[in-house]
Amino acid sequence: MASLRKFMVAVEKTNIFIGKLMVGLMVLAVFVITFEVVMRYVFNRPTNWGHETMTLLFAIQYMMAAGYAHLHRAHVRVDVFYSTRTPRTRAWLDLFTSIFFFGFTLVLLYTSWLFYWSSQTMHGGGTFFGITLPGELSLTDWAPPYYPVKFMMPFGAFMLLLQGIVWLIRDIHMAFTGKELGF
Repeated sequence: MASLRKFMVAVEKTNIFIGKLMVGLMVLAVFVITFEVVMRYVFNRPTNWGHETMTLLFAIQYMMAAGYAHLHRAHVRVDVFYSTRTPRTRAWLDLFTSIFFFGFTLVLLYTSWLFYWSSQTMHGGGTFFGITLPGELSLTDWAPPYYPVKFMMPFGAFMLLLQGIVWLIRDIHMAFTGKELGF
């Protein structure tokens, strides 16, 4: 039981850390897009990297915040029906819907890994100090690598899966005992 508890606490603390990190990333994205807008509309000097950087930062934030959102049960549900039930009934409902959650998350993890891996192994023609590097590059003049951003997809899906396992354990305990699993 102690190792299970350590696993659950580690997953939740990791998702909290990632969630706080994504707040900082969001602030950075806001600064980048503000800089781009000022350069474009005030000085009539748009950058070739601002919009793309902002898009990549938001893509990272979108995938990496999934585990944090699931930690706080912030994903969409039919609250009109769900919120009027007892905690034990909600746990049973969560156990039933976890079938769909784990199916979706496993497919997301598998397909996003394939998506990332094809980007990682692509020959994009990038060089670093004269050394040819593998990996997909953007087709813009700036040409940032895409594969690090695409790696965030399977990593975010993995953290979502781990948080789903933690909630599954909590829901099983609540459904069968009627008590919250507290640490």
